[in-house]
Amino acid sequence: MADPDSRRDGAGGNAARFFGVGFTFISTVGLLAGGGYLLDRAAGTVPLFLLVGLGLGFAGGLYYVYLALKRM
Repeated sequence: MADPDSRRDGAGGNAARFFGVGFTFISTVGLLAGGGYLLDRAAGTVPLFLLVGLGLGFAGGLYYVYLALKRM
């Protein structure tokens, strides 16, 4: 009988990993953009903080994706 631990990386495991990486990327961008939006509302400014949060979230998310894919 085959050892169940020998099939460590099945199709379902890879899909779950990629889903987790994608979810973390979207969450990072969304949280920082949302925080920037709230700062803009509180300060009464043009969407300056929203754009800064969006840029930082995108850069941080891409860095996380790079690190996660490097480990795989």
